[in-house]
Amino acid sequence: MEAHPTEEPSMRALMLTGDRTSVVRRVPRPVPAPDEVLVRVTSSAVCGSDLPHYRKPAAELDNRLHTVPGHEAVGVIAAAAASGTGPAEGTRVIVYQHSGCDECVFCRSGEPMFCADRRTLGNHRGGADAEYVTAPTTGVLPVPDDVSDGLATLIACNFGTAYSAVRKSGVGVGDRVAVFGLGPVGCSVVALAVAAGAEVYAVDPIEGRRDLAKTLGAVVVDPLGQDPVATVAAVTEGRGPEIVFECSANPTAQAQVMKLARPHGTVVLLGANNSMEIDPGVDVIRKELRVLGSWVFTQPEFPAVLRAARGLPALAHLLAPPFPADQAAEALAAADAGHVGKVLIDWS
Repeated sequence: MEAHPTEEPSMRALMLTGDRTSVVRRVPRPVPAPDEVLVRVTSSAVCGSDLPHYRKPAAELDNRLHTVPGHEAVGVIAAAAASGTGPAEGTRVIVYQHSGCDECVFCRSGEPMFCADRRTLGNHRGGADAEYVTAPTTGVLPVPDDVSDGLATLIACNFGTAYSAVRKSGVGVGDRVAVFGLGPVGCSVVALAVAAGAEVYAVDPIEGRRDLAKTLGAVVVDPLGQDPVATVAAVTEGRGPEIVFECSANPTAQAQVMKLARPHGTVVLLGANNSMEIDPGVDVIRKELRVLGSWVFTQPEFPAVLRAARGLPALAHLLAPPFPADQAAEALAAADAGHVGKVLIDWS
């Protein structure tokens, strides 16, 4: 009998093809290393940080042309690590988007995003927008059954990012807060700041996003119809809010938040897709501002992130119906067009 080579297992995956195009195709299923688990993805999502790559010509995508995109994965462990460490098969998990050497001070403290050998899903390693993804045993976070796939996917990046930023800001009862950019991160900031007892002013040119922020408890401002700096300053004794969050990465908004922040105020920068120009003397020094950068949540913060999310039922307003896996390309296009709420992809 003639022998046939064993066919390599494959999976459906979303792949970038350049110039705002993408396609779902079959690609080889990833094979985990001995200290990795194989996760069957049930839900992934589109992050605003994915869009600059989606918009690039194919010639500028480099390794991303051949790498599954996405860094927000929720799923079930399909194969436990051969090393015998880590969660068991069947455990439902969020895949943490960054991994590192596991040896440096940052990795040992649950902050692999600062590791010199950092590897990120969807860039340095195969990403979340597929039926399977591999992850180190140190990079999967078990998820309780009462947290839906949609909420878990929001937590995996956007809500976790917002939580860490709000915690760093020190926002509290009675503070006035402005949030520029009302994508899922900005709306998560709104929900958290309102829950902390702050008075929140939310700024975005997209009406649907403003409506969503209003549902979450914010006073909304249309920056195309009003000067957001003058409008928010007018309701804060002309001084500006105590804390301003910049979540849009829009150059105009970035300049506006620096002008709006009051003396001794705090500006928290979360939008990361553009460079930012400031005049340190005028914008920071003479106002004695505290300017904070905030990236993603750390692994030790995860239990608190979960508690916060489970205590905010209003987050359900951010979760739009998911796109089926075969329509993952449409999900990317929707996010690029300014979709309201979190763009989810159902791989289950």
